[in-house]
Amino acid sequence: MDDKESLAEAFFRRTPKARKINPIFRAFFDFMYEAHRAARPGTRLLNIYASWDLSHEREELYREKFFDACEYDAVDFREDRFIDEKHPEKNPHEIPFPSARFDIVVTTKYIMEHVSEPQKVVDEFCRVLKPGGEAFIVAPHIRRQHQKPWDFYRYTEFALEHLFRKAGFREITITPTNGFMATVAYYAYFFERGLGLPRWLERIFDLVHAWIIEPVFYTLDRLDNGYGRDMTLYFLVRAKK
Repeated sequence: MDDKESLAEAFFRRTPKARKINPIFRAFFDFMYEAHRAARPGTRLLNIYASWDLSHEREELYREKFFDACEYDAVDFREDRFIDEKHPEKNPHEIPFPSARFDIVVTTKYIMEHVSEPQKVVDEFCRVLKPGGEAFIVAPHIRRQHQKPWDFYRYTEFALEHLFRKAGFREITITPTNGFMATVAYYAYFFERGLGLPRWLERIFDLVHAWIIEPVFYTLDRLDNGYGRDMTLYFLVRAKK
């Protein structure tokens, strides 16, 4: 089993609800694999994750599998602040590391919707990177409200490019995770959950969703001719300082 295959096996086994047929998870894996390839021995990486939604457990996946070859640091982000237990009085949007410390900054969980001051945080991504360093950031475009009241923004690709260029990044690539049909399949699940059905009927709908709706709609998503970019769930931002 080669490196990519072994990482994919670990990713889809240890990430909750991840299915290989899901284009959103496939895109996110490919993005993390790009970060893995950039995290060569001798590089220093910062993983920014969120301890809600089980992502604190996924932090171990990235530390142990994806980024085990580099010098690794991590910081938690929740309730609109970077968690700095040694200096809790500091600016909540300041990353608790010195400037120009890292070669790579990566968000392995979707934090950008939970940031009340996105420009300050993107500025921080740039500050802690060395010249020539890279950021691998996930940002939501269409996403239901969650983690209330700590849910603030959704981003177009143009807003993301504006934020990153203003922060000082030079080379910026922004990629959608999926097209329109995958977004429909994703929200079909929440529509069903909102009907207030008896638990036994919910289980039937869960099976229908998993074995009929998702396979059909994810297959159709591959036929998207580009319009789906406007209806993607997430954008993946790779930016070089």
